[in-house]
Amino acid sequence: MLLVVKCIECGKEYVLEQEEDLSEFQCKCGGDLELKKYGVQEPPKSKIPLKKISISVISLVIILFALFAVFNTGALSGFIHAYSTENHTNISNNTTPPIATKTYAANGITFNYPAEWQPITDLDAPSRWGYQEPVCAFYDPASTFEGGNIQTYFYIKENPRSYESLDDMLNYYRNDITEIGQTEVTERNITVNGMKAVELIKTWYNDNEQYQAITVHIEAVPGAVYYRIGCVVPQNKYNTTLPKFEVVINSFKYTG
Repeated sequence: MLLVVKCIECGKEYVLEQEEDLSEFQCKCGGDLELKKYGVQEPPKSKIPLKKISISVISLVIILFALFAVFNTGALSGFIHAYSTENHTNISNNTTPPIATKTYAANGITFNYPAEWQPITDLDAPSRWGYQEPVCAFYDPASTFEGGNIQTYFYIKENPRSYESLDDMLNYYRNDITEIGQTEVTERNITVNGMKAVELIKTWYNDNEQYQAITVHIEAVPGAVYYRIGCVVPQNKYNTTLPKFEVVINSFKYTG
C-alpha cells in the first residue's frame, strides 16, 4: 500500500511506502509534509521527497569511490605520490636562502649583521641619525649613490640620558621625531633576548624620497642602560630589506 503526503508550504504531493516514516522526509521547498491519503493503489504523478534523493546520491558516490579505491589502488597511489612530489618541489623553490652573516662584538654589545655590509667610519653625522653619534653603524654598499650618500643602513646607540624606565625613553623619542617632521606608523612591545623592548616604525621624506625606519628601543639594565637600534631604508625597499634588519635585532645582546 502507498501513502500520499502533501507539503504544507507549497502543496506538492509525494508518494511513500506504507512502512516509510513521514518524519524522515521533506519537500524540495523545505516545507514539512503531512499525510493526505492512506492506502492508495496507484501513485499520483509526483516527485520523490528531497531527503530521499539526497541520501541516494551520497550513497552512490560513496560506493563508486570505494570500488575505485579497491580496483585501482596502484593508480590512486601513484597519483597521490605525484601530487605530493610536485607540491614539495614548489615549496623548495619558494624557500628564501639563509642570510650570510658576520659578528660584531665590542663596546659591551654583540650582534650579527649581513656579511656584505660595511662599517660606517664617520660616526659623527648629525644629518644621518641626529644628536649623539652611535656606538657603531653599518651600511649596504649596494645602496650608495652619487656623492657617497647611503640609503640603507643601521646604527646602534647607547642612550646617554638617565631614564627611569623604557616608557620615559620612548616619550622623549616620540617628541624628538615629531619635532623633526617624522611620522610614527606603528608601535608594539617585544622582547630581545630576554630584554624588554619596544619596536617603533616611522616614515619621513628626504630629497623627495620616502624613507621608513624600524627603531627598537631596548632596556638592557632597567633604569640605567638603554639602547636604540635604528634601521633605515627607502620605503619601496623596506619589505625586502627587513629580514636583514631582523638579523641584527634578533641577535642583539648586552654583554656589559
